[in-house]
Amino acid sequence: MTRWRLTLVALLVLSGGFVLLVAGGFIDVGLMRWPVKTFRDPDRSLVRITPVDTTVAALTRVARPPDSAFRGRARMAPQETTVYRVRARLIRVFDGAEGDMHLVLADPADPSRALIAEIPLPLFSMGSGFQSQFAAARESVRGHLPARGELVSVTGVGFFDYHRHRRRNNGLELHPVIGLEFLPPASRAAPVAGPAGGGV
Repeated sequence: MTRWRLTLVALLVLSGGFVLLVAGGFIDVGLMRWPVKTFRDPDRSLVRITPVDTTVAALTRVARPPDSAFRGRARMAPQETTVYRVRARLIRVFDGAEGDMHLVLADPADPSRALIAEIPLPLFSMGSGFQSQFAAARESVRGHLPARGELVSVTGVGFFDYHRHRRRNNGLELHPVIGLEFLPPASRAAPVAGPAGGGV
């Protein structure tokens, strides 16, 4: 390869890296608490990775923090330092403008209770340590579309979304999702709610 071609390739690589850097910075600043959502925040070491088994219904009944708690990037304990695992019905899947895959999960025992779980785009979660899990979960969901109420086991970090349109419950999501499994129809046993130390 000639020198000018090597120079061109190097410039393309550098410019691509710069674009990703700027895009990542824009996302971090423009979208509230994005580092927390993608597990790239300074408080991530506080998160207990061992999952707490609970239910969608139990998570929707957790008290919502006051609006003042949403300022800054600090995690709100204990919910945002806890990894939860739920069994739920996957009733809808849609892609968000920020690249996240949104899953609407309904409680099998009480379908009126539902919450959002989100799987980040691996490209925008570099440094989280979960890029491979995000990619695998997204691929698994894509292979089961359209959603028809399949029973799933979803594991994710608790996260309170600030947006007002999600306050029909309390805004508590599983975000990011770090594990997802489609369960056979006969698997109907629901987990019990976790202990008080797990935030539910």
